[in-house]
Amino acid sequence: MLIIDSFGKNIYINDKLVGYIGQNVLYINGCKFAEISDDGTISFNNKEIGYIDDDGSIIIHSKEVGYIDGENNFVFNETLLKR
Repeated sequence: MLIIDSFGKNIYINDKLVGYIGQNVLYINGCKFAEISDDGTISFNNKEIGYIDDDGSIIIHSKEVGYIDGENNFVFNETLLKR
């Protein structure tokens, strides 16, 4: 999975558009939320918090919380985020 293919795409929670993916930055509600490296490592305040698995699963704090859809958008599952 090439993470750079997701740059410029959207971020959803379930089916609600909440942000977008810039070049190595995740934006939620127009504000910088986290960084993402070209290899899929997700960081917040310079601390690694997750990654994108080879199958496109989004892993945060060792839990699968979402996936990359067929259009390279990030889709988070609201229920999984709350656990």
